[in-house]
Amino acid sequence: MARLTAEQWEQARADYEVRGISLGDVARTYGVATSSVSRRARAEGWTQGRLQDLAARKVAAVKEMAEVETQTQDLPLRFQHTLQSVVQERLQAEGLLASLDVALAAKAITLAHQATSAADIETLSRARKNLAPAQQAPAQQTTVTVNQQAQAGAALMTPRDVLEDIRKGAALRAWDEHANPADS
Repeated sequence: MARLTAEQWEQARADYEVRGISLGDVARTYGVATSSVSRRARAEGWTQGRLQDLAARKVAAVKEMAEVETQTQDLPLRFQHTLQSVVQERLQAEGLLASLDVALAAKAITLAHQATSAADIETLSRARKNLAPAQQAPAQQTTVTVNQQAQAGAALMTPRDVLEDIRKGAALRAWDEHANPADS
């Protein structure tokens, strides 16, 4: 039987508590004795399926957010900007804006890691513009797709470039420059 690393034990516990799989299935998945998994679970206080409710609530929230975003995209641009302002004002009033910014930055980093094509970069660029439309005056907004930039001979940002800009703290500026080259 194999010896598991700390990371593997952590993943095994997550499978048990979040996915709700049995200790026997955890043992089979990780190639260890069921008694070893059982002993560890008892010692560390593992609870089967403890976080399944949280996972279900998160799935429901993501689905709801996707529906809201779809409805928002159907609105005229001026309404989208006003709606975004109202949301920001309410979150700020509730003291949630700072934590929302942190969560969005973390999500942007995750998505940038997963971006592998020009279409992915274009999607991230559009998402970035939708998250902060108040930073630009509506009359100055110009939408240029990644394909249009490529046809014009502009250099495309690779996922590695995006990650480097995020690390340097210049991600928002970089997204704006690539999403709106006419404004630069």
